[in-house]
Amino acid sequence: MPDDYIMRLIRQISAALAGIIAKQRGGNLIEAREELATTSVLTIGLSLTQLKQLSPEAVADLLNKTGASRHLRAVTLAELLLLDAELNPSVAEPGQPSANQVHAFCLLADSMSALNREEQATYHPKLDQLADQLGSLRTHPYIEKRIRDYGTAKKKQEG
Repeated sequence: MPDDYIMRLIRQISAALAGIIAKQRGGNLIEAREELATTSVLTIGLSLTQLKQLSPEAVADLLNKTGASRHLRAVTLAELLLLDAELNPSVAEPGQPSANQVHAFCLLADSMSALNREEQATYHPKLDQLADQLGSLRTHPYIEKRIRDYGTAKKKQEG
């Protein structure tokens, strides 16, 4: 039963992401933004605006309450945040990451161990790029731990 639920959730999320990307590529940015907002609420129960007001720790705590679908929801949310960054470029301070980048990095870093090798190979470049964009936030204890853990896991996988 849980596998059926998770597979159904994967199909729904995949369809939603594909729809958002198709609208974005088709130039229908207003509909893409609306679908992005709806998918966020359905995935985590919060809008992306509400989510970005939370700390990465609070988002992790919220996702920990979702049980077996935690990692799936975390990766989905990271993808939604990255799409949001494309659809709504932020006005972050020069040299500072947007809230989208910080949250996406933390969500993906926390979920890498739950992904298979192929999925990890897809997300390593994204995580590397996000880590490079963290600026001075790299020294924040919560983020610093994720960077360290991600680096250790990546070296272990490569070696």
